Amino acid sequence: MADQPLPLPGNRTILIGIDSITKHGLQSSPVLSWALRQFLVPGDSIVVVHASKSLETSISTGFTNTMSPELLKSLEKDVETTVREMARSAFGFEKGQLFKVRAHVVKGDPRETIKGLANEDNATAVIVGRRGSVGAVKRALLGSVSDYLARELQSTVIIVKGD
Repeated sequence: MADQPLPLPGNRTILIGIDSITKHGLQSSPVLSWALRQFLVPGDSIVVVHASKSLETSISTGFTNTMSPELLKSLEKDVETTVREMARSAFGFEKGQLFKVRAHVVKGDPRETIKGLANEDNATAVIVGRRGSVGAVKRALLGSVSDYLARELQSTVIIVKGD
């Protein structure tokens, strides 16, 4: 990607890593909020990604169950709808319609999932958050998602500090 000119704003694929897939979590996401306010322009394609090694749902009996493919697709559609609503609110109804939004909810390692999707979609930029609460020992042993992506990706990586 470094040898090719970057796509112009309005013609880019921007991948956004998110921590929460609930409507409230998306609406209060500093990463998503920053991207809409400061970086995205109408015409960009938004790929929203939530990956977790323990993607499970609690059922009424108190046990947890792995999410079915149908539930994952339903969650992805809900995320897409919420992000479109946020774009309409940020840019006005007509301009908010000019975004293509796709969501991926995946059970797996966030680092490898985001890296794979960024490469597959030839993302212009990847926007992720950084948690300030991760200690030095844990970061040294496990590494953080944002540090890993900044080292491993060819595309631009933007790290948004959380509140």
